This record gives sequence, structure tokens and C-alpha cells, in this order.
Amino acid sequence: MKYSSSTLGAMIPNAGRSILLVSTLSLVSTSALAEYRLQSGDTLEVSVAGVPDLKQRAPVGVDGDIVVPLVGQIKVSGLPLSEARATITRELSNKVYQQMTNDGREVKRLILPNEISVTVAEYRSIYVNGDVAKPGEEVFRPGITVRQAIAIAGGYDEARFRLTNPFVAAADFRSEYETLLADYAAQQVRIWRLRTELGETGVEYADTGAPIQGEFRDRLLYAETQHLNARMADREKDRTLLRDAIAKADRQLSVLAEKKKADEEENKADTEDLQKVRDLFQRGITATTRLSEARRAALLSSDQLLQTVVEMTNVERGRGEYSRQLEKIDGQSRIDDWRELQDANLQLAQIAARLKGAREKLGYTGLLQSEFVQNGRPDITVYRRGDNGTERLAAGEEFELAPGDAVEVALKKDDSMARGRPPQAGAAGVARR
Repeated sequence: MKYSSSTLGAMIPNAGRSILLVSTLSLVSTSALAEYRLQSGDTLEVSVAGVPDLKQRAPVGVDGDIVVPLVGQIKVSGLPLSEARATITRELSNKVYQQMTNDGREVKRLILPNEISVTVAEYRSIYVNGDVAKPGEEVFRPGITVRQAIAIAGGYDEARFRLTNPFVAAADFRSEYETLLADYAAQQVRIWRLRTELGETGVEYADTGAPIQGEFRDRLLYAETQHLNARMADREKDRTLLRDAIAKADRQLSVLAEKKKADEEENKADTEDLQKVRDLFQRGITATTRLSEARRAALLSSDQLLQTVVEMTNVERGRGEYSRQLEKIDGQSRIDDWRELQDANLQLAQIAARLKGAREKLGYTGLLQSEFVQNGRPDITVYRRGDNGTERLAAGEEFELAPGDAVEVALKKDDSMARGRPPQAGAAGVARR
């Protein structure tokens, strides 16, 4: 049985009618947002497992249709994704596709329902307009909020200021400031360690009174102290190894010196014996074989002496290299430490300049926070296309957007802002605290 609106009005009391109307609108709104409905401007991706040639992106045209291979046009506008997927799967299932094999043959491939995949590749764009720095079109991403859309649009744009939400900016600047403080403290401890390593006496860590936690400062000091001890121990280890190598070379030279002395005496005896045998051979008293043996013995002893001299030369060269390395350990270490100290001082100066800038930005955002609080929160309106036409929704910064939404931003301005008066000192002080 059908009832007219007047009949229903007579049947339902005023209070009950209001409750029913609110409940009905709530149910309609909830069901409308239960699943997004495709519209012109969306793009679907249709693919078939094992058939890469059939994978393609299909934009929804102005007539609400998409073009699918082997099927042609399918109307999907106004359908939830699940229904559109079911429609495309139904139309594409059991189609036969001529697939080319690697050896050049064509085989018929039957497309099965479970092989078909339909997803949303791109959603309709969203639009941000009003008091923002860069109004215009933005790419929609699932889960995007009004705050994120305004951030992409360059933040709020007031008559006197162009910057992002001062409350968000203040948090970012505070994070940057605290990070720079930590870097500043780390460089100070690094400089303390380098000066100590260079042998300066009475060097103490210079605490500038920066508001960093004592536990963090203690960890920095502990880490640099361990670094200092490790570097000193490593250098001492190198010195010990070089001293041991020099001592070993000295022992080798001592043994080789004695061997050289013995080789020289043996070579001298063999040379004198050769001269005697040569004299006897010239007088015809001794045989040729005796002369050959004497000559061979002289050559062997001379070669042995030469090998000993060469070995001594190599050991002396190695010992000299070890001595130079031992002398260079301290010198090169000081050069490296001075270079690192210069770099640390430069970085400290750079961080100090950035800290100054961060403090100024914090003060500036504190001023803007005060004005922002005086002006009130922005008026944000979201225009969304629904079944009954375009809906006008009042929204906050955490409001989640849907594809195709248009966001209108309006910042409130009070009389003092209009006249260009600065905010009250008390309000600014509260914001800065």
C-alpha cells in the first residue's frame, strides 16, 4: 500500500516524525558512504592472470562507460566497485582469447572468472578553493583528509600572511629546533674529544646551557670518551707493533752482521787458496781439476757473501720504513685531528646559525598562533555529489574526503586584523609558552 506525504504526516506525530526523519537521513548517509560509486573521471584497471596483453586501464567516460577488450563498452557509472567488478567479470568470463605462444603458434585461451581482476587505478580529482596558497586540482588518494589537501594546496593564505597552519608549522619548527640542539651538543662533545686527543690540558666539556636532557648529554660524553679511548688504544697498538718490528729487524741485522763477517773470512780464505792453486798450476805442479775446485769454492763463498749483503740491505730498508711509520703516527694523527677539529668548528657555527633561524621561526609562528586563535578556526565546506545532487557538508581538518569532492576554505578575520593592528602581547605570550 502506498501513502502520500500528507497521509504519512497525519499518521506520525510531530516528535516521532522528527525522530524517524533523522534516523532515515542517517541511514541514507551511512549507506551512501558504505561503498564508493564509480563516476566519470575514475579509471579502472582490468587484467587477466596469465594474459598480459589483456591488462589495460579503462577510464570511465562522460557517458559512464568503459571499454573492455573482447567485450566492448560496459556501463559502470553509479555502480559500487563490487558491482562493477561483478559486471565486468560476468561479461568477460568464458570469452576465448587467441594467445600467441613463444614458438609463434596461436592457441585458444578460455578466460575464467577467477582469473579476472578489477581495481581502481585512479580516482577522480579533488579540488581546493578559497583561502589557500595554491587553489586548484589535486590527485585523490584513499584516506586523504581536509588537512592534507590544504597542505598540498600550500596551506592557509590570509590577507597578511602566506603560510601553512601555524599550529602544524610550530610543531615542525619545534622538532627542528630540538634536533638542532642535539646536533649542537654532539658537536660540542666532539670538539672536546678532539682537543683532548690533541694533548690540550685542562680541557672540559663546554656546557652552553642548552635545554637538552642530562641523560642525553651523558650518553654523548660517554660515547665520545669511548671513542677517544679506542683511538688512543689503537694508536698505541700500532706503535707497539712497529716497535716490535724494529726490534725484530735489529735482531736480524745482528745475526746477519755475524754471518757477513764469517762469509767475508771464508771468501778471503777461498780467494787466497785460489791464488795459491793458480800459482802451482802455472808451474805445472798441480792438476787442472784442483784449479777448478778452488775456483768453484771461491765463487760459492763470494755468492754467499753477496746474498748476505743483499739480505742485510733489505732488512735495513724495512727497519727504516718501520721507523718512519712510527714517527708519522703522532704527526699524521695530529694533522687528522686538526682537520677534523676545523670541520667540527665549522659545523658548530652552521648549526648555531640554523638554531637562530629556528628560534626566529618559532617566535613568528607563536605570533601567528595568537592571531589564528583570535580569528577562530577556518570555515571549511565540502561539496560532494550524491544521489540527490550536490551536498554541502560542514567539515573540520580531519574530515576524510571522497573522490570528486570540492573543498572551500574561508578564514575568519576580525576587526583588528582588518585594521592591521598587531595581536595583544598577552595572547602572543601565551601562544609562545
